Amino acid sequence: MVKLDDPQVRDEYLDEAEKELPRMSFGDHLDELRTRLIRSLIAVFAAILVVLPFKDQVEGIVTEPYRVQWRIGFDDWVAQLEAKEKAGMFEGEKPVDRFGKGYLTFCRENREEILAGEFPYPAQIVALSGYPVPYTLAAIGGLEDMWMYMMAALIFALTLAAPVVAWQAWAFVAAGLYPKERKLFYRYFPFMAGLSVAGVLFGYFVALPYTLGFLISLMNPEQVGAMLSVGQYFTLLFAMTAAMGVVFQLPTVMVALQRVGLVHHSAYVKHWRITVLVIFFSAAVFTPPDPVSMLLVSAPMVVLYLLGLVLTFLWRKNEAPVIEVAEGA
Repeated sequence: MVKLDDPQVRDEYLDEAEKELPRMSFGDHLDELRTRLIRSLIAVFAAILVVLPFKDQVEGIVTEPYRVQWRIGFDDWVAQLEAKEKAGMFEGEKPVDRFGKGYLTFCRENREEILAGEFPYPAQIVALSGYPVPYTLAAIGGLEDMWMYMMAALIFALTLAAPVVAWQAWAFVAAGLYPKERKLFYRYFPFMAGLSVAGVLFGYFVALPYTLGFLISLMNPEQVGAMLSVGQYFTLLFAMTAAMGVVFQLPTVMVALQRVGLVHHSAYVKHWRITVLVIFFSAAVFTPPDPVSMLLVSAPMVVLYLLGLVLTFLWRKNEAPVIEVAEGA
């Protein structure tokens, strides 16, 4: 136990360099904060000016997960048409599926162009191929496409200006940290940033396309046509990628709790069953109501929890002691 009410123990527990932390007045803090904010806003504004001219490129990146899902569904549709052809449904004495035969012919002749995004008339793909999912997203209302683009441009600009903004935020916060705390941040920040990027990429390339594919597969084209508005899609994209970026911080949180002495490695191991149950429950609550979304979120969380167990096992010899503060201290 570390008794922080004992001055002698406190002096030994705290590093000498930490006692020499410079003091700043409230006004100095406000001036520093204003300076950092102005520099960050200038960087973001400059990044917005850089991004704005590239509307087609920005929208192409935003809609790529939808394109991934669409290409998978289109390939499945062509496979269904080929299965009908092998079953003799396009010729013979029984009723012939002439529409299906025409769809298959069109798909075979233009498949490469369609999958490459080079077909000159994308709005006609549904009618000519028979695949009942639109190739493009729908803009409901005249401003929805522009709103999506402005929001996407802002996010791209924030990403582009992130190094400057992060440095300004760190410079403001670091002034009030002890040397040990700054060293700890330098040690863990690359790991935290890497996990966040991995989470966003997982949501972008895996979670969102397969979630969309599953939801569309539940629709009966004879009763409900699949049509996703650009606003709804962008909201889902942002929510999925942001959520996965946060979820992937699980190992960092586990190590942080261990470092401050709130949870030890043995507790993580002891309560792993409850933790896995909470992971699946949380995934079911905070994702679209389908099993694919739940599994796509919960599976990496379980893997990340195992990674956290490995990291806390490696750090178990450096676990922080239980800090006890006497009453009245």
